Amino acid sequence: MKRYLIHILEFYLIAGTLCACGYAALLLGGYFDQAPRAVYIQQEGAEGAFADQIAAMLGDDLRLTIADSGDDLLTQATELLESDACALVLDLKTIPENAQALTELAREKQIALIWLGARPDAKVLEYENSWYVGSDPAQAGELLGEQAAMLFREGTAADRNADLLLQYVWAGNTAFADAGTLQQYILDECEHYGVYTAQVGSLSGTEQDLAEQAGVELAEPSAQPEILFFSDPQALESMELARPSLPWWAEDSSLPVLTTAPSREVASSLIQKGQAAAVAWYDGTTASQLVTAMLRNTAALRFVGQGEDIQPDGQFFAIPYQLMTA
Repeated sequence: MKRYLIHILEFYLIAGTLCACGYAALLLGGYFDQAPRAVYIQQEGAEGAFADQIAAMLGDDLRLTIADSGDDLLTQATELLESDACALVLDLKTIPENAQALTELAREKQIALIWLGARPDAKVLEYENSWYVGSDPAQAGELLGEQAAMLFREGTAADRNADLLLQYVWAGNTAFADAGTLQQYILDECEHYGVYTAQVGSLSGTEQDLAEQAGVELAEPSAQPEILFFSDPQALESMELARPSLPWWAEDSSLPVLTTAPSREVASSLIQKGQAAAVAWYDGTTASQLVTAMLRNTAALRFVGQGEDIQPDGQFFAIPYQLMTA
């Protein structure tokens, strides 16, 4: 009996020793270490990526602290970064005046800084681990320009005065980054496909100003427009407010409308409601997937773009636009 009890005791001693060794190995290997953390601050109206998608894709690999932006973004970011964090993601509709201070904060903490939504200026991106993930209006312009050329060729954008020129009206929202670039690439791509354009009206202003400008400046354009180009849904919405004062754009008008949109959902809504014939839309899901990979790389002390198809041009990761047509 005594020998039996000794064997049992030996068994538990050996098992306990093995468990202790295993625990020590896991402890030394970092198994029980808390997962790295990143901070994601989002501004109302910003649509650079989808924070919830990113958090779900990260899973247990990296903790994501998500916060709505407050009145003082710098103070908020400083407080959220008090405990260890490997990255700060800012999804903004407008770039704050103290953007450079946010860059200096990231530099001081030696963490990655990822900008989404509104694009900061080059000085803000001078920090070697500061990155912008966003859209390239030039590519959106190429998509819309090609579609405009095809609509003119097939007669959907009818050559009403038979001059072989595509008469257009442009309305650009000044809040849309690089609206001028978008317009130029639309026109250049039309010409690339052998369709030459003639401007019969061009507006540029805030959402509030565009409707008033349209009612004054476009009530009697120099020629009948054959296609309408808008920088974004806000510019289109503003122009539609002025529609009753624009005889050439009556309710039953078949003038094709081409614009960009910040997401697939907005693009689909414009198409389904008959507000647009073609929409180049920003792919927020692809942006979310890229940001997820960037955060994983950052936590692992790798280059942020390692292993990804989309590579940066300098500090800029360009998310491809997609085209949706009626």
